[in-house]
Amino acid sequence: MPRTPRRAMLPPLALLCLATGLAQAQGPAQEQAIIVLDGSGSMWGQINGKPKLEIARETLATVLKQTPDSMALGLMAYGHREKGNCDDIELVVPVRTGSAADIAAAAAKMKFLGMTPLSESVARAAQELRFTEQKATVILITDGLETCKADPCALGKELEESGVDFTAHVVGFGLSAEEGKQVACLAENTGGRYLAANDADGLAAALTETVVAAPPEPPAPEATLDAPESAPMSSRIRVTWTGPAHQYDDVQVFAPGERGGRGKVIDAQRVVADKRVDQKQVELVAPAKPGDYLLRYYHGAQGKVIATRPITITEAEVGLVAPAEVSIASRFEVTWTGPGEQYDEVQVFAPDQRGGRGKVIDNQRVQSARTFEQRTVSLTAPATPGDYELRYYNGHNSAVLATVPLKVLDAEVALQAPEQVDMASTFVVTWTGPGAQYDEVQVWDPSARAGSGKVIDNQRVQSAKTFEQRTVTLTAPATPGDYTLRYWNGDNNKELVSVPLRVVAVEVALQAPASVPMASDFDVTWTGPGARYDEVQVWDPAARAGSGKVIDNQRVQSAKGYDQRQVTLTAPGKAGDYTLRYYNGDNQSLLHEQPLQVTPVDVAFDAPVAAAAGSQLTVTWTGPGARYDEVQVWDPAARGGNGKALANRRVQSDKGYDQRQVTIKLPDAPGNYELRYYNGDNQLMLHSQPLRVE
Repeated sequence: MPRTPRRAMLPPLALLCLATGLAQAQGPAQEQAIIVLDGSGSMWGQINGKPKLEIARETLATVLKQTPDSMALGLMAYGHREKGNCDDIELVVPVRTGSAADIAAAAAKMKFLGMTPLSESVARAAQELRFTEQKATVILITDGLETCKADPCALGKELEESGVDFTAHVVGFGLSAEEGKQVACLAENTGGRYLAANDADGLAAALTETVVAAPPEPPAPEATLDAPESAPMSSRIRVTWTGPAHQYDDVQVFAPGERGGRGKVIDAQRVVADKRVDQKQVELVAPAKPGDYLLRYYHGAQGKVIATRPITITEAEVGLVAPAEVSIASRFEVTWTGPGEQYDEVQVFAPDQRGGRGKVIDNQRVQSARTFEQRTVSLTAPATPGDYELRYYNGHNSAVLATVPLKVLDAEVALQAPEQVDMASTFVVTWTGPGAQYDEVQVWDPSARAGSGKVIDNQRVQSAKTFEQRTVTLTAPATPGDYTLRYWNGDNNKELVSVPLRVVAVEVALQAPASVPMASDFDVTWTGPGARYDEVQVWDPAARAGSGKVIDNQRVQSAKGYDQRQVTLTAPGKAGDYTLRYYNGDNQSLLHEQPLQVTPVDVAFDAPVAAAAGSQLTVTWTGPGARYDEVQVWDPAARGGNGKALANRRVQSDKGYDQRQVTIKLPDAPGNYELRYYNGDNQLMLHSQPLRVE
């Protein structure tokens, strides 16, 4: 018998299977099927603490023991040999009778590590079964969605349109309801069934139903359906039911005229037996096309429809009211009339993109919190002028219910700014443009990242302080060179206008002593950009194992220092070699550095070694005398041996600083204590000596 040639979807991969043939000839009346098993890495996911791959192996081994002797069965796997290869598809066990044990053994040895080319795997299985010549069935077991740029719905449609007796069943192993809808079409488009299996029992039931010949069925149980006689298209239909409430029973919306009269399930909901609820109800979504349909109770245990009820789906008003013309990248409102269902959207659609297939440019759910009451949504126009469409899209039925044309017009977008700015300085840019929520003015370095560019600074145009006056304040890069100012439309991720910006070098210098006493305050005069986050820092290059650390820092725009270009810093509490740095905070760049030597300072006390408890002790001190330096009475035994200051006096107190003396009260409790000189800026103890309180 001549073989019917395949169309665009199956060659060339399917042609590879033609040479393989069957392991043995199959008679035209013989039942034959291929199990297509998901061998991808996602099968390592767990259900009730057990990997899905182990559940699949054990369930196959159990169920296949019941396979009829007349069944010619094979096993195909994908993603089981290597990672990242969409062509990793193999007929592991050829189609033949008596193959159940071999299939179970092969599944037990399989690795699970690759991609999910489920569409091409089903296509190859169909060719292996010679589906154009005799009845053929494929049972796909998958725990994931297509990852190899193929369309399982289109494949199912093509196989069905070939006019031969081919059926694909899909077992969704651990898939969510939304994920299941994306692969169920492969089964539905070939007259097969989609079976959800969320555990080992569910998988066993699904395999039994699709692979093993079922025993004679008992009489079908009774069921009833109560629902409105009509409902508007794409609206919610509440159906009250009675029936066996088997775990795989569905209430369905069915289109009897689809697929050449064989019909198609448009929507389905599992029934749930809940003893706490008197009325058993499900909620379905009406089809998007008006016409005559059926509500059906589908009994999963027997695979039979045991109750039907006609329902008429009527035309419903669906409309969009919006401006006929809008400016590029602007925000505009659309008033909508329609079903208002959970997944319904108003979309901006570009019909000429993607080779005429079109592309959604922006979309908003009609049930968004802010707009549902007033039936309006806010959308962003494309950044490119041209002819577009506004669409009311019904998500549940994947159907466009209404469209209106939308013309997007060009608009003025401009930036006014200095052509040249000092490095690391702040400057003002006046902008003209859409002013949308995510629009920005950016400083762009086109040469960064090997020519792919980088944003150096950016400000939203809708920042609270600047939107009224249409200006933003930016900070120039810390490196001189040629840059770009850009108006960036965030909604469309597109640059609307750009102008060149030259950044020139400025003098950066620090005037300070070459050496300072440890822990002392000293002044530094600076020259530099003077930007908001610029600092003069004392830097310890040896700290943190050579990565360095800021010991002290002062902003150059501090209130007292900016006018006179001077800051006051505190030297480290340890003598050594340090660095003074001018640091540009906006660009996180070091603009200047110079050495700073910190010299030792004699730190000592002239005080009695013993004094009476509770008395006032006068201590003459020698030390840095910095602002936060203290003389402390210290109890080393307090806090579990960590110590505690019982009394303290600042060395710069009014009475004590000139004469280098402080008077401090001693503890009331006799004991052994310490007198300590504490440097507050560096949080260091610079000197201590024993003190006995009697």
